[in-house]
Amino acid sequence: MAEAQIILSHSRESGIVAIASGEQYPWAHTALAESGFQRADDGVWHLPADGTQTTVVDLVTCAKRHRVSVHTSSRRFIGDAARDLARLLPGQWHASVEVYAHPAWQGDLVLWIWDSGELGRAVQSERISYAAVLTDAAQGTTLLFIERPGRQLDYLAGAFSPEGLEGGYGDPHAPRSIVLPPFPGRAAQALTDRYLPAYEQAVHARQTAAIAAVLGDIRCEHDTWQAMNA
Repeated sequence: MAEAQIILSHSRESGIVAIASGEQYPWAHTALAESGFQRADDGVWHLPADGTQTTVVDLVTCAKRHRVSVHTSSRRFIGDAARDLARLLPGQWHASVEVYAHPAWQGDLVLWIWDSGELGRAVQSERISYAAVLTDAAQGTTLLFIERPGRQLDYLAGAFSPEGLEGGYGDPHAPRSIVLPPFPGRAAQALTDRYLPAYEQAVHARQTAAIAAVLGDIRCEHDTWQAMNA
C-alpha cells in the first residue's frame, strides 16, 4: 500500500502546523481538512485561530480512517527557524517554506542545488518532505535550508545555482554546504563568516571558468578558419 503521512510541528505564530507527505499525500490532505485544518499557499496546514476545539487525538482518529500515519516532529517549525535566521543575515533576506509532498517532487532539487557537500548528497539519497528557501534578491543569492537528516538538532544550508550559470550537484566549482546549529545567532554568524564568502569565491571561479571556455571556443574557431583559408 502506498505511503501517506502527516508531520506535525509547532510554530511560534501559528501553533500546531501540519505537512502532508508520501506518494498518496492526498489522503493526508483529506484527513487534515476533515479535522479542521486549513491549507496555506505554501502547502502548510494550520489550525484556524477561531477557537476550534480540534485536537491532535481527533486528527489521529481521522487519519486512521484514511490510512494515514501521524508523526510529531521533535523540532520547531522550519518556517520559524528560517525566518529567525533570515532576520540576522546581512542584507535583505526573505524566507519561505516549500513542501515536497510527493517523493518525485524532491528530485527537481537535484538539478538546481549547487553543492559539493552533505546537502547535495542528502537531496539525492534522503527523503526531504519540506525545506525553507532563503533569498537575497539584491545579491541574487538563493539558499536551501533543511533539517539535517539523521540528526536531532542541526540544519544544512547550501546554494542553488546562480542565475545565468549552469551546474548543479557535482560541479567542481560548487561550494560545500554548511552544517548549522539550531541557534539563530550562531547559525547566522557561521553563514556570514564562512559560507557566504566561500560562495562568492565559488561564483567568481565559476564565472571565470565560463569566460575561459567561451574564449577557448572562439580561439578554436579562429584557428580552424585560418587553417581553411590557408
